[in-house]
Amino acid sequence: MFYSEILADFILNIRYENIPDVVVQRAKELMLDSFGTAIAASNEECVLNAFKTFKNLSTEKNTPVWINEQKLDPIYAAMLNGIASHALDFDDTHTEAILHASAILAPLCLSYGFYINKEAQKIIKAFIVGWEIAARVGIASKGTFHKRGFHTTAIAGIFASTSASAILLDLNKEQIINALGLAGSFASGINEFLSNGSNSKVLHIANAIKNGIMVAHFAKNNMSGPLSIFEGRDNIFKCFGIEQECDKTELNKALGEIWQTMQVSIKPYPSCHFAHGLIDCAIALKNDGLKADEIKSICCFVDEVAVSFICDPLEAKYTPNSAYEAKFSMPFLMALGFFDGKITLKSYENLKRKEVLDFAKKITYKKRKSQGFPKYFPGHLEAILQNGNIIQKDIFINKGNFDNPLNFEELKMKFLNNVCIRLNIKEANDLFDFFMNLEKQNSFL
Repeated sequence: MFYSEILADFILNIRYENIPDVVVQRAKELMLDSFGTAIAASNEECVLNAFKTFKNLSTEKNTPVWINEQKLDPIYAAMLNGIASHALDFDDTHTEAILHASAILAPLCLSYGFYINKEAQKIIKAFIVGWEIAARVGIASKGTFHKRGFHTTAIAGIFASTSASAILLDLNKEQIINALGLAGSFASGINEFLSNGSNSKVLHIANAIKNGIMVAHFAKNNMSGPLSIFEGRDNIFKCFGIEQECDKTELNKALGEIWQTMQVSIKPYPSCHFAHGLIDCAIALKNDGLKADEIKSICCFVDEVAVSFICDPLEAKYTPNSAYEAKFSMPFLMALGFFDGKITLKSYENLKRKEVLDFAKKITYKKRKSQGFPKYFPGHLEAILQNGNIIQKDIFINKGNFDNPLNFEELKMKFLNNVCIRLNIKEANDLFDFFMNLEKQNSFL
């Protein structure tokens, strides 16, 4: 059998009642977190600009958006909500897959899903299925989409939205196989946004949402796609990755037994996830009682895949010009962590903070394969003190990873802090309760 047939069988035959309760609970937590991060991004310039664009394009304004009290066409509403979910780089990550699929799936399922369907259990199932398929595509790529300059979320993400849409639209097996085949032709998104902190990264999310819905509708109306999208001559791993480094057996390994939804990490810091272990290291130095003037230099050991995101070009990383650039600057983020013991959304309000900029310039890096990467985003460094002593810090499992997770109270606090940027505490708590009882709902907002 082709992999598309195997995955189609899984998508078609999964039953909500057979999904473990812990997986359903985790899915609700991931959707909650995505919604909260979107609300927190309500006033981001790229979100407001996207809203103006979709408002001009919408002719059927009947689906609520999350950033204000207005409505848009259901697909545009989902796209906008996806942009907002990803705009702050505070959304979750499947670290091994290097994938931000909740920013795609939560808006798709909650906005478009509730528009076409009032059955909450189907919406939760669609979210879980989307994660199960897309994560396996990302894992199978072994980081090589990024090595080729593609954004894994943009490539694997189309399989998330297509699979979820297949559930929402009740596709049959043949239609699901065609949808997966078609999805490969809608995968796109390059990492050049890193050159100037521009907005194309958030548009990868919107693009995946729109294209996944469209692909599922094409398949429902009997458009055909290549059966061999995962193993043919021009399969996605060859075209977007480095095929000889990929492991396609990951596509169906323990499918329905090991739930990838449980392997998703929720961020404690609003920044590129690759930097989180190093931020943890910097905070650990602070917690040791060290002062900035006691530290002569810090050398970080960073995996090759992460280097292109958070380290290069190092001179530019020392002095980010915008909050978005700062979120992809290893030295700046570590300096923030060292001085403040945390990083919050307010941390980016003063990019010219002298003590942070001065300390950041003490930080350099060397490429080194990190044990556990990308399942974990670890942090490893050596700090040389002015007295010549060397201190080593190793964080093997970054805070927020599924093996070192935020607890329920920390998750709730992150949500409340995010949504109270726009809502009062009663509204925020009501929304929290809504998500925790999502399977009983028949509408959203």
